[in-house]
Amino acid sequence: MNIQKLNYCMEMVERDVGDGFLASSIVSMADAQTIIATAKSSAKTATLFSQVTLNLQKSLSEGEGYPQLGRYYFLDLAGNKGILFIPLGDYQWGVAIDTKKAKLGLLLNVILPKMLDAFEDAVVSS
Repeated sequence: MNIQKLNYCMEMVERDVGDGFLASSIVSMADAQTIIATAKSSAKTATLFSQVTLNLQKSLSEGEGYPQLGRYYFLDLAGNKGILFIPLGDYQWGVAIDTKKAKLGLLLNVILPKMLDAFEDAVVSS
């Protein structure tokens, strides 16, 4: 992994989400360790949410007729907060937002594809 390019990933999402950005982190799904995070991120929370994703993936695979997770899932939280989770194989990228200030359509349709491209570039160019 190219850490300099991962730093760019974090800077890009913070810039593009704007005032609605709260925090972001990328964790390893193998050991739930934070690879990179913004200043306001919580390593403990990122670790716990990696377990939520693993449990969700397991539940879907054991359920009858349910497909696996797609490119992302979103948790709408109380207090106008939300978290976008992007499972990326061996990694997971989480982005916390203020749903009153961030434009969810912009995040999902414009920023998310840029995030995926930037992450892939960081992984490939190591």
